[in-house]
Amino acid sequence: MKIGTIGTGNIVTWVMTEAVRVAGVTYEAVCSRKEETGRALAERFGVGKVYTKLEDMLADPEIDWVYVASPNSLHYAQTEAALESGKHVICEKPFAPTRAQAEELAALAEKKGLFLFEGITTLFLPHFARIREKLAEIGPVRQVSCTFCQYSSKYDALKAGQTPNVFNPAFAGGALMDINLYNLYFVYGLFGMPEKLAYHARRHENGIDLGGVAVLEYPGFVAQCTGAKDCKSENGAHIIGEKGFIRVENPVSMCTRVTVVTDAGEQVFDEQQGETAWYWEMQGIAGLVAADNHADCRRRMAKTVEMAELLECARRDAGIVFPDVD
Repeated sequence: MKIGTIGTGNIVTWVMTEAVRVAGVTYEAVCSRKEETGRALAERFGVGKVYTKLEDMLADPEIDWVYVASPNSLHYAQTEAALESGKHVICEKPFAPTRAQAEELAALAEKKGLFLFEGITTLFLPHFARIREKLAEIGPVRQVSCTFCQYSSKYDALKAGQTPNVFNPAFAGGALMDINLYNLYFVYGLFGMPEKLAYHARRHENGIDLGGVAVLEYPGFVAQCTGAKDCKSENGAHIIGEKGFIRVENPVSMCTRVTVVTDAGEQVFDEQQGETAWYWEMQGIAGLVAADNHADCRRRMAKTVEMAELLECARRDAGIVFPDVD
């Protein structure tokens, strides 16, 4: 995997730090609108090439993968351009603002025989697999609650009258798309599509959601997903059944520690060896690529398409409009 990255934000640094630990993965180029910003990231990781035009990087024959980590509103167009250029793609979350766009990208990747992954940590975590395995032990599920509230480093700028991308409707920003989607992914990854979904959002005057609660209704139980970027909390999740419960410590994007409690006793799982969530994500993707496992890639992409539908339904329920797609 010879990767060229689009974007230079914190998420790029976190992912690159873990990716370079994976056998067979190298970073060949950085693409940034600003030469100095791209150069700083490239020098930090020993990357030899810096591009300021995406089309130039996509024409580089030494790059076979593109990692898209630009503002949310650019994900669709840049992923499409990379796929059309014959590059495999890892696209950061959120993958696309609508199901239609997600479907188009999935179909294009399949047509060209290319790998396409959404950069979502949760579904690659060993503890997530353990939670799924242990669900039967707590009996029929009756309640699920997830909380991920994190005070954004950009929120003070918003309060000062600026409009950072992450709080800008034109860039498909907001708490749902940036942070609460992890909660939705967690619930969806365990239980599939809900029968009903509602999103109760706290809105900024520019229309974006600063935080909110998504309610997902399933046969026999309700799941509540709370996410916000203007406050902070003790984060985690509880899955409550008739015979016990599962507690997840820290945001579900990390699932750092899992405890299963039933009448038979308490089981504690701390199997991720202190590694970051991005380590497990990159190890998982690299493993699928090494095995040439396109079938599992397509299965994961089908989940990405359904998640795009859930996010679209949630924001439409709350009246959140993204100008370029609505």
